[in-house]
Amino acid sequence: MAEVPAIEGGKPIREKPITVKPPVDLDEVIEVLSVIRDGALSMLRGSRVKMFEEEFARFIGVKHVIAVSSGTAALHVALKAMGVGPGDEVIVPPFTFVATATAVLHSNAVPVFADIDRETLNIDPASVEERVTERTKVIIPVHLCGLPAEMDEIMKIAKAHGLKVLEDAAQAIGAEYRGVKVGAIGDAGAFSFYQSKNITTGGEGGAITTNDDDLAEKARLIRHHGEPRWYHYILLGYNYRMTEMQAAFGLAQLRKVDKLNERRREIAKIYHEELSKVDCLILPHEPDHVRHAWHIYNVLLDLDKVRVSRDKFVEAVRRENVPISVAYPTVLYLEPLFREKIGHGRGCPWSCPFYGRNIEYKRGLCPNAEWVSERVFTLTTMPSLTDEEALDIARAVVKVAKYYMR
Repeated sequence: MAEVPAIEGGKPIREKPITVKPPVDLDEVIEVLSVIRDGALSMLRGSRVKMFEEEFARFIGVKHVIAVSSGTAALHVALKAMGVGPGDEVIVPPFTFVATATAVLHSNAVPVFADIDRETLNIDPASVEERVTERTKVIIPVHLCGLPAEMDEIMKIAKAHGLKVLEDAAQAIGAEYRGVKVGAIGDAGAFSFYQSKNITTGGEGGAITTNDDDLAEKARLIRHHGEPRWYHYILLGYNYRMTEMQAAFGLAQLRKVDKLNERRREIAKIYHEELSKVDCLILPHEPDHVRHAWHIYNVLLDLDKVRVSRDKFVEAVRRENVPISVAYPTVLYLEPLFREKIGHGRGCPWSCPFYGRNIEYKRGLCPNAEWVSERVFTLTTMPSLTDEEALDIARAVVKVAKYYMR
C-alpha cells in the first residue's frame, strides 16, 4: 500500500523545509571586498567588468562579451544591436521565461510564437520554418533548462531566409552543442546571471556574446546611452551597465563554473535514478550530441496515469517540505500582455503603421507548448544541495506519485 502524503494526513518526508541558497563562499566575499576597498564601484571607473568580459569570452569561446545588468537587458541590447525595430517580427518559443518575448516588445517589434518539441521542450525548427514571413528578422532559440536547442537546423533556416539568430542561453551557461558552447553558435548569445543561474553575479547580471565586431560595437554603445565619448550621443541607448561588484562576484563564480555544473549533473543523476521508479513521470534526457547544463530539472506528469491535476500534485509534493515549482505553468501568448496586446499601450507595437499585419494570440496556436505547460513541474539543481536533500526531494515526488497513480 502506498505511503500517505502529508497533504492527505500522512507524515512529511522532512520535518523542516529545505532552504535552497546559491553556492557562495569566501571567494566571492574577497572579490567584492576588494572592489569596495578600491572605491571604483562603476565599470566607468574600475577594471573588474572588463576582466569578467575577457574571462567569460574565453570560457564561451567568442571574441566579444558585453556585460550588462540582467539577462533581460542582454536580450534587449542584442536585438537592438541587430537592428530590430518597428515593423519587424522575431520568432520565439511560448514556453520560456517572459523576458524572451518582452525583449522583442521593448524593441518595438512583434513576437511570433513557434511551437516546441514535447521531448526536448525546446523550440521546434519545423514550426520555426512555418512562422517565417517577409517581416521576420531574428530567431530566438531558448536553451531551456540548460539543454541546447537544435542549432544546426535553426541556423540552416536562418541562412536560407537571411535571418539573424540570437541564442537565449540564460539557463545554459556551460552547455555545449556538438562540442561548441552555446552562445558561440548564433550571431549572438544572451546570458543571465540571476542568483538561480549556473553562475551568478551577485543576484542580477547578464551578458551578450558574439563574434561579430559591428554587433559588439553597437551593443557596447546601446549599453551606455549610445555614448561613444562623454556627452556625445549617436544612437538611442540605455543604462544597462554591470557594476564592478557584480563583475567581481561573477569572476569568483566563473572560476569554479565547471565544478558547479558538475554538481548540477550529479543532482540530476540522483533525480533520474529515483524518479525512474514510477512510470507516471516523463523524465528529461540528454542527447549524445549535447552537453546539458542542468540549470533546472523539468519533469512531465503523465495525467493519464494519475488521479490528480498537476497543480494538486505539486502542492502535495510541497507539503512534504521539499522545494518544487512549475516552469512554466502557462504559455506566454495566453497571458494578458500578449493575448490582449497590451504592450506599450494603444496596441503598440502591433498597431504600428510600419507593421501592417494582423496577428492573433489564442489557444491552439502552439499545441505542444500548451500540452507541456499543463503537465510540467520543476526540481531545483542548485549545487548547494546535499545528496541527502536531493534524495529527499526525489523521494517526496515518488511518494506522492505512487499514492495518486491510477
